[in-house]
Amino acid sequence: MRFERSILFLLGAGVLMASRPAASADLTCSSSATLEALVTCIRDQMPGRDSGIFVTPSSTQLTAWRSVVRTMMGGSCTIVLPSSLSSTRIRLLRDVNNGRRYCVLMEVGDRNSDGIVDLGLGTFIVDAAAERELAHSAPHATADLETEIQAVSIFKATRSRSFLMAGAHRDASFTDSVCQSSTMSSDVAHNVTNAFHATYLELAAFYGSNPWWAIQWHGMARDTCAEEVFASHGMDVTPASGDKILDLKRNLLANKPTWRVGVPGSSDCSLNATTNVQGRLLNFVSASQVCGRPAASYSGRFVHIEQDPAFRLADYWINAVKATWP
Repeated sequence: MRFERSILFLLGAGVLMASRPAASADLTCSSSATLEALVTCIRDQMPGRDSGIFVTPSSTQLTAWRSVVRTMMGGSCTIVLPSSLSSTRIRLLRDVNNGRRYCVLMEVGDRNSDGIVDLGLGTFIVDAAAERELAHSAPHATADLETEIQAVSIFKATRSRSFLMAGAHRDASFTDSVCQSSTMSSDVAHNVTNAFHATYLELAAFYGSNPWWAIQWHGMARDTCAEEVFASHGMDVTPASGDKILDLKRNLLANKPTWRVGVPGSSDCSLNATTNVQGRLLNFVSASQVCGRPAASYSGRFVHIEQDPAFRLADYWINAVKATWP
């Protein structure tokens, strides 16, 4: 289904959207007036666990997605989407809480009108006037409960550059990942043929050698580790002085002195993200080898955070993130 996109126009409650003929099968979340409301709406129409709804994007779609991401990171939101992304929409959202504008790339297509998007592509949001070159992401939205709301709220409160959310539950697919067979193809942290990983590829290309950090917000069960929070750079090695996970730990404890916060080398927790393909990519593993090759060293650019359920409120983290990346 192709739609003609033209100039931006104002549509309800502070939301700017790219104009095109209305379609009853589009899930646009048009009434969402804040980022948190938008992400909640998008999450609630994502393919769920064991739904069987996850379509592996074609190479044409992934190339087109990367092109849109590149344009958004360059500060533009007046984008005519290619026909291969006809199930998505570009929109500007003016958040009524802070008055700031955000460029949003989101999936809206619902051809069978079941209230669930058709493909599971995901959502990417950019703040063109950001103060911090941080890329927050929620790879396991809906599976790691509330991490998507936590991540977007921290993105918003810290005036970071970008937010990324997976487009389907990590176990939405019925097929194993051809990248890492112990996971489903819909698990974007362990598979490369998806819009989530394509966004990381484009972010890495966009920043090049310039400083930036990618923070993935994950959730663990209460009894998984002795700690309530565990942070790593994607390797099971003791962090060096000056590493951001040590700064983050110190700043968290300054605000929450009773928290148990662990990092590699000081904990028996095994959640070091060593198989995470985005972590491997940012830790110097070539894009063609991230499925099977572990990182031999780490860049410090990738920050992987695991949390017990009661520790996923954005307000607990905002000051620590601001202090770690001033």
